[in-house]
Amino acid sequence: MNLDSKQLGLEDERTAQKRYRRKVQDRASRPITHHGSRNNFWTGTGLPASLVMPLGGLIGRVALRQPNEELLDGHGDFYIGESYADLDGVHVYSWAAPVACTFFRGSRHHELCDEVAVIRAFEHRGDDIVDFHDEPVCDDVPAHPFRKRALTVPTAPKRPNRLRPPEAPRAAPLPRTPPSPPSPSVKPTTRQTPAAPAGEPSLPPAVHSADTIAAPARPPAPAVRSQSPAPRQGARAGRSTAPPVRAEALLRAKLAAPREKSLAPVLATLQPDQYDLVTVPAMDSMIIEGQPGTGKTIVASHRAAYLVSDDTPGENSLDGNVLIVGPTKGYSRHVQAVIDRLTGGSERVRIVSLPELMLHILDMQREPRGAISRSWQDVDQGLAMLVRATVTRLKATGTMPTCDDVYDHLRRNGSVGHPLTLDREWAAYLRRLPPARDALTMRKHTPLLATIQWEVAKPRDLVGIEHIIVDEAQDVTPLEWLLLSSMNEAHAWTLIGDLNQRRSDHTLASWEQVLRLLAIPYGDPPVRRLERGYRSTRPVLAYANRLLPAAERTVMAFQEDGPEPTVEKCQQSGVDDAVLRHVTRLQNAYLQGTVAVITVDLKAVETMLRRADWEKSRNDPFTWQRSGREVTVAHPDNARGLEFDGVVVVEPADFPQNLGRQGPLYTALTRPNRELAVVHTKPLPERLRKR
Repeated sequence: MNLDSKQLGLEDERTAQKRYRRKVQDRASRPITHHGSRNNFWTGTGLPASLVMPLGGLIGRVALRQPNEELLDGHGDFYIGESYADLDGVHVYSWAAPVACTFFRGSRHHELCDEVAVIRAFEHRGDDIVDFHDEPVCDDVPAHPFRKRALTVPTAPKRPNRLRPPEAPRAAPLPRTPPSPPSPSVKPTTRQTPAAPAGEPSLPPAVHSADTIAAPARPPAPAVRSQSPAPRQGARAGRSTAPPVRAEALLRAKLAAPREKSLAPVLATLQPDQYDLVTVPAMDSMIIEGQPGTGKTIVASHRAAYLVSDDTPGENSLDGNVLIVGPTKGYSRHVQAVIDRLTGGSERVRIVSLPELMLHILDMQREPRGAISRSWQDVDQGLAMLVRATVTRLKATGTMPTCDDVYDHLRRNGSVGHPLTLDREWAAYLRRLPPARDALTMRKHTPLLATIQWEVAKPRDLVGIEHIIVDEAQDVTPLEWLLLSSMNEAHAWTLIGDLNQRRSDHTLASWEQVLRLLAIPYGDPPVRRLERGYRSTRPVLAYANRLLPAAERTVMAFQEDGPEPTVEKCQQSGVDDAVLRHVTRLQNAYLQGTVAVITVDLKAVETMLRRADWEKSRNDPFTWQRSGREVTVAHPDNARGLEFDGVVVVEPADFPQNLGRQGPLYTALTRPNRELAVVHTKPLPERLRKR
């Protein structure tokens, strides 16, 4: 494609984008009937949350090898966007619809996947299309695969009412083996009817005339083809096999761009292996593991949006709500923007860190202090069993116990002649529990108190949860798992993590233990693995991977090139100057990007910045500002799930270890997208020393 034709094509796509956006926003601005307050609990106010106006973004375009009379009205191409629209016969299908597999190149193929000739991915700056990247996927590409548009904008169709009436019965549990999704000509407005028993006719899905193209004369062809099962945990045979890359040119451009503080939607560059995980049916639980930067948080956020989308096929979606549980408050802020954009601010998705969730259950504003746990008993599942036994015993007296009643009964190990436990270790532990007023100030007792409160009186705004997505799942303790399990009404899970980043000896050491605790058969949900690292460069990953066991050090980095990590040893008196020098150097190298200092001694770094005339931001306790520049200062616990262009790691020897592994340090070293600097006065951990 020459420059002139590329520019003409770009202007054509910009025109389509403007008209699509106008139509989507006009449709979204029309009032809809509200049938009750089923999801009002997410706001905490009793009132529906204000919806975010959809921006109407086109993601890409798909051209077929030849026009399709049956499904596309004789057209040979269509768009993929944030939601469905029909622009004078120019069909824009939602990214969550089954036909989007033609664009994302997943493995649950739509019947049009074999007909695809070219995929066009749009590059945006803000909300405007600034470029596109065409990727042929077959040998016989038509000379002009994308037809030029001459669009006019008709009157927008009446917005369909997609809310279920309050008297409608609750949908039956969805089968674990999904039926075939509908063809792109069928856009259901309600949940699909479950497959009929063998020997009985099945009913066709409902069709809304305003949101469909011409229905095919024959029944829809199967949209899902067979695929090889995902490898179970521990299967290493396929780990060196590189997954396919889609929209490579655009992906490289995005990764080279400065990092932003908030996560943004990546639909234009969502990779096939990530798309496959995002679109797993809602009732199918799974564990997703992968090294840092493989896209685990991308999968978590986009999967949440997919599960509640109106365009998701019925057997893949759910009627209830989705809870995303992250590790820190910073993680929640980091991911909230992408959830709002993909869902329009839907009340059906809530993202909260695990500490925030427990404080919400306890109705506490101030975070307690101290370590997460001092002994295994602080977070053991046996403690949850004792809580439940206490609640049952007190309720049997005919009165409704309070949180204080249950806690005091625990401290006394029951009553004289009727102990809760005869185990000496547990009896001694219960006697050592502090008074309730003191326990509320100690972080190590927050899971226990939150479990008691949940068993006594569940908060009204935490009901109706049918799927829980847990990011950084390797850091959830047994007591916290049981608390989350009691919230999960449909018992559907997406667990995402990396066991090499464990930061406590009191969390579970294998996914098999997690599944056993949640009463999920180990062989049922596959443990799936994301192989390729996208965020960090090969030099950064190779350096950080020295901390891993030898069998885990394989580096599969999409970004092959990048600066080698800078490691500087200095005297204690020179640490401040060294850290400031690297911060300034990285800020100059990535003027529009983000820079962070990760250290276990926050006070020392903050004092150093204050002496250098930096000021702490009033809006973010981890951000420091000077002369229009910013730097994030974070403890390794608070850096989980975040990413930056450049990172300075201070004094690796002081980072905590667990069972011979250095999860917190490994996490810190893998936060940079482009460049890593390490400043130390003490000897480095043995595996990081030069060989």
